Amino acid sequence: MSYKLLAALNMPELNQVIKEMQEASDLLDIPFFGVGALARNAWYVEHNQPVRGTRDIDFGVYVPSDRNYNLLREKLIEDFAYTATIENSFCLISPHGIPVDLLPFGEIEEQGKILVEGRGMIDLKLDGLSAVFRNGLVRKDIGELSINLSSIPGVVLLKLIAFDDRPEHRLNDPGDISAILEHYPYIETDIIWEDYSFLYESEKGQLEIGITALGYELNNIIAEDEMLRQRVLRILTSAIKEETILAKAMILDPERDTIQSKVMQLRWLKNGLLGLS
Repeated sequence: MSYKLLAALNMPELNQVIKEMQEASDLLDIPFFGVGALARNAWYVEHNQPVRGTRDIDFGVYVPSDRNYNLLREKLIEDFAYTATIENSFCLISPHGIPVDLLPFGEIEEQGKILVEGRGMIDLKLDGLSAVFRNGLVRKDIGELSINLSSIPGVVLLKLIAFDDRPEHRLNDPGDISAILEHYPYIETDIIWEDYSFLYESEKGQLEIGITALGYELNNIIAEDEMLRQRVLRILTSAIKEETILAKAMILDPERDTIQSKVMQLRWLKNGLLGLS
């Protein structure tokens, strides 16, 4: 998949961005991993599925303080010619024109928020990154390099939370979640059969079984963090009750999908999270 992903993303500069990020983070002893479209598209390419386009690259970066975070930004700016943006203090622009979001987590968090010096957007709520860092990483080769990426259950987790935090600014997340729910049951058949074969004991279809299994995988990431787990359950419950627009926003094909079909998929995901079969 290593060079196949670069070609599929039509982003030949990706390898350089990852290399620069690795050099800067190694010097400062700051672990990082790929999230968002990078992780999602790596999964699609690995399983010979068409990718959803993007020009952004998102990295979660584990930092103990805003000082460490600022050192990473300064290293990329001074040594690799990245530039800051006015609109978003968490985003740098690579010399190749690619927006690179550096999403901090770890001890830098205060009361569930990240606050950094800068202009434009200077605070974020990034629930879930620590849980993915602990329990939801996969190692992938991209070009000549190897990088940690969020697993697909981790991608779903982070997108659920991001949309819940800022639905007016995260309009693509529900569609990404919907596409993953529809592809996962037919892509990850080995995992589903090996780890969740008991789900086949009922007369459920593959779509329901696969989405339920994905719920189990999601729970494996967040089980150690009860507050986070309760938040995800609240997000799913509110969407199932149609108290939020999540289910409606997940409709990809209005001629095929309905709000109720998306509500059902979210209910299956929640069942897996609760350990129901």
